Amino acid sequence: MSRKSAGDKYDERRTDLLSAEKKLLSGNSVGVFETLVVFSREYAQAMGHLAFHRLFKQLSTWPDTVCSRGFFPAKDEFNWRKRQNKPIEALETGKSIKESDLLVFLMPSETDWFPSLQMMELSDITLRNEQREHKWPILLATGLSVTANPIPMSSFFDAFIIGETEPTLGPVLDIIKSLGSRRRPKIEILAGLAALPGLYVPSIHGIAPKASIMRQWANLDSIGALTNTISAHTIMPDTYILEIARGCPFNCRFCMSGYLLLPYREQRSEDLQNKVKKMDTGTSLVYAACTPGSHDEIKELISFAEEIGLKPRLSSHMKESPELSIELPVILDEETLVLVPETGSESLRKVIGKFRTNEFYFKRVREVSSVVKQIQICFQFGIPFEKESDRIAIISFVETIMKYTKLPVIIRIDQFIPRPWTAFQWTAMANLREVRENLVMLKENLEKAGVQEIHGFDPRETHIHSLLIRGDIAVGKALETKLEGVGWNTAFDRADIDMNCVFESKDQTKKLPWEFLNMGFGYTRLAREYQMALLAEEERNTDSKG
Repeated sequence: MSRKSAGDKYDERRTDLLSAEKKLLSGNSVGVFETLVVFSREYAQAMGHLAFHRLFKQLSTWPDTVCSRGFFPAKDEFNWRKRQNKPIEALETGKSIKESDLLVFLMPSETDWFPSLQMMELSDITLRNEQREHKWPILLATGLSVTANPIPMSSFFDAFIIGETEPTLGPVLDIIKSLGSRRRPKIEILAGLAALPGLYVPSIHGIAPKASIMRQWANLDSIGALTNTISAHTIMPDTYILEIARGCPFNCRFCMSGYLLLPYREQRSEDLQNKVKKMDTGTSLVYAACTPGSHDEIKELISFAEEIGLKPRLSSHMKESPELSIELPVILDEETLVLVPETGSESLRKVIGKFRTNEFYFKRVREVSSVVKQIQICFQFGIPFEKESDRIAIISFVETIMKYTKLPVIIRIDQFIPRPWTAFQWTAMANLREVRENLVMLKENLEKAGVQEIHGFDPRETHIHSLLIRGDIAVGKALETKLEGVGWNTAFDRADIDMNCVFESKDQTKKLPWEFLNMGFGYTRLAREYQMALLAEEERNTDSKG
């Protein structure tokens, strides 16, 4: 019996993924305009991301438009395609992603930037937008990372959606279809896009636009995205995800998504229930939001889902609503209570604008539901103004938690990145050497306290992430150089980027790369929030001396 070729194996993998899917909504089967929504993550991760489903629905249901999906291949397939010079293929058609009129790349994180370029290079798409003389495909980027700072990727994409896609994507499609059908030159199509609100077009606006570009946001009626496809092959198998709110009512000073998704918007329970009714009895349903427990009608939503035979749970790290007495604190499985205090120090928590006492979290543990089998606690390391006493407070916090429960405790530690469009965007990132030493100390003490599972971060990777998201046009050169197979140090060196720049605070009087954007709030608000953080720091220093 002949052995299957690698190409046949990967084509079979693609068709198996398709056949395992169950769809709530079918998009257009025919159309004159071919689009592709691309996520530079593997299928399982990408299909667990609600924004990807929202984009696919918008693109696949717009008049005269058909849409396919593109994902980053599994490691073995990627290596094979690179060796054999085979392009990334669309899931639905098996055609190269290059064979589309419009490619829409979703990039929620700066970690999506480099793999997006890898997908483009492997598919023989000219990387530099200024060198792409051919009209098609047009490359569009969207997502929180490029809403915050599109400049590092501005050498590669034709246009960026700044803000939410609901009010913007339709007009983008209409302009491209209209001008493209009349065979207008690409520069005219891009000029048409540049005239739309919320579109940043580097070839038209330049790298440092004089006029600001206003972020766009969806109205209340548009809130309530739903996964249109479920599958056993995702990180949340056979689970529907329903958006019940967008934004966060708490607006912590360090949280980029909290600022970029302002204002906080809740969808009405009645409208959400109409969507829930379409789901099959016995399936799992995740109510998704930054803080789903804050939704005014969350109890009603959970009860309704249970009454019709669904298995409801909540998506975010924890319920920030102290009035909520029920316990459904779930991310990926219903047996994990996840707490996100950020730090064990109440005074440092006030500095970063998270006004929760330690007792708030302890109470959640004491009143934990019987369905919970383990507790996960998430901290950040290297927070501005962090002291040794704050790091010790993490240990004390965990020790107190363990006194209140016999359940296994999992610790996750991430490093703080001062991100754009936050009150701390001007502050320095914690020194890597000190961070490594402190991380070792923290792990040793947590292990002594009886914690058996600790997920730490790689300071080196976090350093790279900070350089990317806080960077300027030179970061694009570094990313392009990295495609040659060199290390990050070499890539940044060739781009003439000082890798230590993120360890120094930024001058508030100097313009930042992303400052030409208008997020609906000014730098005055961010500066005011930073001053409030400084005041909170002064207050806790005074208290410690007293």
